[in-house]
Amino acid sequence: MKAVAFFEHGSVDVLQYHEDFPDPVAGKNEVIIDIKYCGINHLDIWTRQGIVAETGKKIRLPHICGCDIVGTTTAINGQRVMIYPGVSCGKCQYCISSSNRTTTRRSRRRNNNNGNDNKRENLCSQFAIIGGWSDYNGGYAERVAVPEKNVIRLPSALKDETAATLAVSYLTAWNMLQTNGASRNKKILVYGASSGVGMATIQLAKALGATVITTVSDNSKHGFAKKLGAHHIIDRTRQDIVEEVKKIVPAGVDIVIDHVGAATWATSIAALRQGGRMAVCGTTSGNEATVPVRMFYTKQIIMVGSLLGTRAQLQELINFVIRKKIQPVIDSVFTLQDAKEAQKKMEAGLHAGKILLRL
Repeated sequence: MKAVAFFEHGSVDVLQYHEDFPDPVAGKNEVIIDIKYCGINHLDIWTRQGIVAETGKKIRLPHICGCDIVGTTTAINGQRVMIYPGVSCGKCQYCISSSNRTTTRRSRRRNNNNGNDNKRENLCSQFAIIGGWSDYNGGYAERVAVPEKNVIRLPSALKDETAATLAVSYLTAWNMLQTNGASRNKKILVYGASSGVGMATIQLAKALGATVITTVSDNSKHGFAKKLGAHHIIDRTRQDIVEEVKKIVPAGVDIVIDHVGAATWATSIAALRQGGRMAVCGTTSGNEATVPVRMFYTKQIIMVGSLLGTRAQLQELINFVIRKKIQPVIDSVFTLQDAKEAQKKMEAGLHAGKILLRL
């Protein structure tokens, strides 16, 4: 099959396009998916660079990136599907159920998910991501083998291109907003309107009724942020983020969505109100952050890490996107042969919206 893989970690040049890469073989309880679209994410870049390997985790090489997978089943009449990218042990307390969320028997019947909404599989110690830091190959290929339980049928109201934006950045944003109580009248700061998580947070938070403050890196992206629905936009190259936030909300915001990492932690803590919540999901600017400890504890900040989300949350997200008519912005669509160029564009920060591969 046609695929783009890397045989060693490194720069974008390690990505190799093949027309004769071995076809995937479905194992026990797995199915083969014919891929139509795959979204590009920073996780693809980190996996290719080997950043995760530096933490002690290793993946089998060669490896195929790609976590936002949309396609059709080969075994069930070619049904349109998307893939929940999280894989876990299936046996621990988090994979089976969780006391953190309670669900009535009636709501389980209504959602028709057999209690899956009570699982927190992304807390499993063995949790990994298909196409990311796992031995599962991803969506930079014509076909992929995935666990059958990860397959989600696509409603007719959801386009393939839209579905290919949801399973990573939108699911992560949805998880952070849910976990930290985003709702009407909440004030939320999210960095990088043109990024995947930034765009997702703006659209989802606004649909939840929150007031959204965001940042852009230059004036050319101001219009993009406004189009997404941001209520206030800060040009971080010309304005001090904390000062501008305090002009808008003198007491500070309720929630900060921080997907940037080392460069913004101090800013996030300073921008929050007393008792505010800081949701963390990324290390784009670096892994080692400096924290103003006194400010952190005197303001009694609550910091919550977020890794993707659960399968049940992805199903909730799909329903919410359809109900609220949310339209993720597609920046560009590349062919599989041009996957290297797609990653280059993301690394250079030249995109405004999601980048997709079309198979």
